[in-house]
Amino acid sequence: MDLTGWLLRRAVPCAFVVTAIGGTGARLAVERTLRECGWKQALSPAEADLLVVCGPEHADMDEAIGRIWGQMPGPRARVRAESANAAVRLLDEARVDLLDLTRQRGDADERDRTAREQAESESDGDEGMPMPGGVPMADRGEDRDGLKLDQLHIALGPALPDWPAGLSLRLTLQGDVVQEAQTSIVGGSPTTVPFWSSPPSEAGSPPAQASFRAARALDSLQRLLAVSGWPTAVTGRRLRDALLEGGGPTGDVRREALRWLRRVRRSRMLRWSTDGLGRVTDRAPRALRGDTTDRWSRWLGTVEETLTDPHSPGVPADASWEQAAHAALELLPSLVVGQELAAARLIVASLDPDTEAVGAYAPERDA
Repeated sequence: MDLTGWLLRRAVPCAFVVTAIGGTGARLAVERTLRECGWKQALSPAEADLLVVCGPEHADMDEAIGRIWGQMPGPRARVRAESANAAVRLLDEARVDLLDLTRQRGDADERDRTAREQAESESDGDEGMPMPGGVPMADRGEDRDGLKLDQLHIALGPALPDWPAGLSLRLTLQGDVVQEAQTSIVGGSPTTVPFWSSPPSEAGSPPAQASFRAARALDSLQRLLAVSGWPTAVTGRRLRDALLEGGGPTGDVRREALRWLRRVRRSRMLRWSTDGLGRVTDRAPRALRGDTTDRWSRWLGTVEETLTDPHSPGVPADASWEQAAHAALELLPSLVVGQELAAARLIVASLDPDTEAVGAYAPERDA
């Protein structure tokens, strides 16, 4: 009996999903397919056996994806979904690759050979030797109290789950407190058509437009909840998918959705985790104002309004998608400086800048 094959056939695939600029539509299709198949989504490469890249190829983005691939244990497989229509077929093909024992054993041999070659090259001398995991050695710098402490330079993104597509946030840390921050977009292009600012042609009626607007709010909300460790963030994904189908949820689904939204709003732990984080003044676009709690509360309000009154026009935006995204990227460094690393992730999730709307972005100044 082939025990390895038997275990592979019974294991539930666990996918690490990375979104590139231009891949939002593909990501939504992939997440829906994973949910419908009962497959899991990984929080780190170490627990994944399937790497799913959503969006077109780009040299800079592919470098980050290569690092993620190198951190995944076997058996493993990878696919790139450049469009929503190909998601189901590609995930089926990835499942076939995971069950291909010849392919998996060849991949394992290649990983072993690469590891031995790297170990031999490092044993020849320590000059230019890479640090474990590719993380550079800490240097020294003054902290807020004037003490000399280690400084560590790391980058969040662009290949993280529940993270804005292509966003790279480079941080200087002392302990787990951010001292400096700088943002950039990896793989951006001025020709990219933003998914959320371009409703499908069938969303011409006011109820359909409201459902699309609420789906956008739910997508941001469920990603923030996933980052915060909310146990039922997948419910937000299911409701988001129902809204994108057209017409929105009805009957029992609507009642379940409203109960879930009330549960989120009443969560004391969630409010305690986000109150006071990333406060933005009234000079910014309306969607960004307030703290992290204010921003996710507005998303809740948008969804609740759509579920109770699909014909509601919603609150008029005071800035375009592109203006709001640019403002979020410019504000982000100043908002995360002085925060702990975990809080920085929550702030990014609460801003959720539409990176597809800003094209090739470079910061105007450092924070």
